[in-house]
Parts: sequence; C-alpha cells; structure tokens
Amino acid sequence: QGVALDDVVAGLDEGMARFAEEGVSDNELMRIKAELETAFYQDLSGVLNKARSLATYNEFAGDPGFATENLRRLQAVTRDDVMRVFEKYVQGRRFVQTSFVPKATPELAVTVAERAKVTEEKIVQGAEAEVSQGALAEYEKTPSKHDRSEPPLGELPVFRSPEIWSHSLPNGIEVLGIEDSELPLVTFNLVLPGGGWLDKRPGTAALLAELFTEGTASRTPAELEEAIGLLGANVSAYATAEAFTISVDTLARNLEATVDLVEEMLLEPRWDSVEFERLRSATEATIIAAEGDAGSVASNAWRRVVYGPEHPFGRPSTGTRESIAAMTLGDLKDWYAANMSPVGARLQVVGDVDGERITTALAGLSKRWTGDPVTMPEYELAPRPKGQTVFFVDIPGAKQSVIDVGKRVVPATDPDWVRLNYANQRLGGGSSARLFQLLRIEKGYTYGAGSYVGDNTRDPSPWLAYTSVRANVTLESMELMREQINDYASTFLDEDTSVTKNQVIKRNARAYETPAAKIRLLDRIALQGLPHDIVEKETAVLQSMSTEDFREVITEHMDESEMIWVIVGDGATQLERIKDFGYGEPIELDRRGRPLM
Repeated sequence: QGVALDDVVAGLDEGMARFAEEGVSDNELMRIKAELETAFYQDLSGVLNKARSLATYNEFAGDPGFATENLRRLQAVTRDDVMRVFEKYVQGRRFVQTSFVPKATPELAVTVAERAKVTEEKIVQGAEAEVSQGALAEYEKTPSKHDRSEPPLGELPVFRSPEIWSHSLPNGIEVLGIEDSELPLVTFNLVLPGGGWLDKRPGTAALLAELFTEGTASRTPAELEEAIGLLGANVSAYATAEAFTISVDTLARNLEATVDLVEEMLLEPRWDSVEFERLRSATEATIIAAEGDAGSVASNAWRRVVYGPEHPFGRPSTGTRESIAAMTLGDLKDWYAANMSPVGARLQVVGDVDGERITTALAGLSKRWTGDPVTMPEYELAPRPKGQTVFFVDIPGAKQSVIDVGKRVVPATDPDWVRLNYANQRLGGGSSARLFQLLRIEKGYTYGAGSYVGDNTRDPSPWLAYTSVRANVTLESMELMREQINDYASTFLDEDTSVTKNQVIKRNARAYETPAAKIRLLDRIALQGLPHDIVEKETAVLQSMSTEDFREVITEHMDESEMIWVIVGDGATQLERIKDFGYGEPIELDRRGRPLM
C-alpha cells in the first residue's frame, strides 16, 4: 500500500538487466528442468489430460505421440539456448504495461501511463431485461464422412476402489497408500490433526504453515527453494480449521531425498524473524484485501453468525486483524512445541512407490520425530440463530449482491451426511441443478449459483446456498431461492431420483483417477476413520434410496425456516427493498461480520 509503481518498474528493470548480464546458472537450469519434468508428467494424469495432449501434439506437431520428443527437447536445452531466446524475444522488445491503483491515489501509477477510459455500467432498478434462450438457429451442417450421431448411453459403470494398503510407524504415524505406476511421480500428504482448532491466537497455525517453507536451520529460504526444485518437487504447507497439512509432489526417483528434505523442514525450522515479519505483514494485507471482496465478506459473516466468532468454524483460518497484529514469532514456536506431534498424524501416499519403499524412506523421520498425543480443546457453538433472519453488509456502489443462505446440519461423520450430500445434488450440485438453471439460464441474473454440504468433522457442517447477482435483482433472487428451497421436497420426483443416481455413479467412475484425487480419497478415509471401500458403500446407499428417502432427508435438514440469510451489496439501493422480503428489519453488519452499533 502506498508504493509508487515507478519503484516497482525500477525493480523489474534491475532484475532484467541482472539476468541479461549474469544469465542462468547450471544449478538454476537443473532446477527448472526437474520442475518442468514433474509438471510434464502431471499434465498427463487423467484421461481428459491425455486426450488433450494427443490432440494438441497431433495438431501442432503432426504426431499425437510427440510427448516423448517434447520431453527429450526439454531436457536438451542449454544455458546458451536460454540466453539466445531471451535476447531474441524478450530483451529490449516492445511490451504492454498497465497500472492499477486506488482512485484516490492516481499519482502512484507509472509516470508515463495514460489514463484508460473505463465506462461503468449503471444499475437501474426495474430496468432488467427479460432473458430467453431465443430461437434455435437453422443452418446446413457440413458434410462429414464420419458418423456424428450421438451414441446411446451404456450401462452405469461400476466403481471399484483401488487397492489401499496401510501401515503404522513406530512413532504413531498412520500410513495409507495406493500404488500407481502409470507415471514416475509420488504424491504424499502429512496431515496433523488440529490446525486452527488448536489456535490460542487465531491464525497461528496458518502463519506457521506459511513460515514452514521459508528455510531450515541450515538453509536460507533461497537455498531451500533451490533444494526442493532440484528434486523436481513441490512442497507446500497449509492449515485449515481442523488440520495442519504438508503436501508434497516429487519425481519417484527422488522420493528418499525429498522425504529427507521434508524431515529437515519439519524438525529443524529456521525461525527467521525477518521472514516471519514479512509473512505477518502479508497476512495482514490479505485480511484487509478480503474485506474488499464481497464473496469473502459474505462467507466470513455467515460463518461468524452461524458458529460464533470464537469458534474455529466461525472465524477465518488466516486469523483476524487483531490476532495477526499481535502475533509474535514466540506464538508460532509455542504452537509448534505443543502441537507438532506424530501421534495421531496421518500420511497418505499415492504413486510409483510400494509400501515397503515408503516405509523405509520414512524410517529416519519415524526415529527422530516423537511426541505425545495432542488434546483437542472443546468449543461451544453459538446458540442456534433464529431462522429466517436477514443480515446485511453494505458495500457502497456495489454493482452486484452476494447472497448466502443456509444452516448448520450434521458432521461429515454422521450417517446422514452422505444422504444429504446426494439430496443436495438436484438443487445446487452443478450447472444442471435447479438454482443454476433458474438464476443463470432462465433469468440471466448471475454467472453461477449452487449449494453444498461442508465436510466438518468435529462439529456440525454447514449446508449453504450461494450466488452473486446483479444489484437490481437482489430481492427477486432472494425470493426465487427461498421458493426453490421451500418447494424442493414436494417437487423432488422419481425423475430427480433417477438423475441423481445417474450423475453421481457416472461421476464416480472418473472421480479418483488422478494422484491428487486419490490423495483426497485417502485423506477423507483417514480423517473420518472410514473403511477402504467407502465409495462402494456410499454408492450402495445411493442406489438404495427411494424418492421418499430423498424427500425425508430434504425435509429434515433443509428446512428454510431455520436458515440464516446474509446479503452483501449496495445499502443505498438494496437495504430498503430487502425489508420487503418479509423477515423483519435486516440486521446490519460491518465488513468483518460484526453488528453495527
């Protein structure tokens, strides 16, 4: 904030000049090649990516199998090649440069920039045009020697879970794995229970995760980045309300070296005060920026109202302005000392590796990393808010309104959770669902609308319907959403039952084909203590559900009279109209979800 973009341009120019003079080092080139090799293989995971690869290579190289040659050429690139291309296509060439600055500080733009002409659309109440599909175009189809008719649908595919192996390490880590030798890659997640649930100061776990990849006791951030890159690996860490996760992708040939590096990161943190302060400031900026994003404002406000500001599900996992401003490096050290225990941790691994090899690779970590079980604190849920209450957050001049409506339902470990997930499909589970079809296709009010069931395990998950609509149809959209929710059970027909089963079963046939998808399956199995064949078991639940079963679940868990509405939009034009919704005076909140006094 407040930095003149001329200074940024000067930094870019300096970096370009330095590159032109110094070029690329052998180590940098090795790192880039290893990283691109990993990305190359990842781009071939999944049948859709394979089809795209075949078509692209066939079109532009004249050979659908050009992938092998492409990889060979990638590995053959030299330092001289890099500099030749830089000098020919980049250095001193023409470019387009844009400056984006706050309206109040145009002087921060690049000095030579010309003011762009931007016309803002005026949102006029009652001026909404009717939207329709229009007449179908009539045209003569291009003759083809191939049969272009749509083939008939076949039998529903039967999903079979991949073989999952499990193993317990001596220090308490539970390991689940799926061997998949299609690509020379290995993906693994190390998941520690707790995350933000263990925060005494909100945002501690998330900030610790950010600091996790910024060097080790013996490596600077730049040295660690280089070491990871030379292995063709990607290492990231993040914290959610319920878990702290270290996520890794690497070339299979470098598995052991990658595990050793993760062990060093985990057990020998750097505790760099300069990096901590940089990340703390960046987190503060992220929190402030989120207050300018209507979707984030609505989501945070809804969760705060429904779960309470002190509950981990009711506050942003990144923390609050106050908690981050008060955060110290000591807070992170305390969290690490108290909560980084292998007992109860789970490691999920997928790829070109068997159980014996990964267990051997983890032997050093298992020996060095010990600890005691971590006690999970208890949190009181906020009293269930009075249903059919509307909360409003004013963003002056907003051309759109965000609408979030929903309620607390059941934890993901509840047997009814999967039934509710299936029941939600026809209302908001995709572009063919009712909310999307009505609000976007039929009315033209929005680009998207939907609903989902969250997957919280320690307390009730949310069921939430959402959309972002033109400001001048805010009330109309709310009324349409209420009607859809209220009528959902009574209008759920045998056809909806059939479509739901068809969609879910066919989707599952490809839902777990990529390493990332397999990892998500293992994460869910480990987090919720589910059987290895959970997908087949849940498919059997779906197949056994009748239309009456769907209606029963909808009636029990999607009762609109218990739901909370949060609207974020232009108060000057929409607040008075929302009063006509019939749920009393809207309760006004600030952008952080706090009641206005």
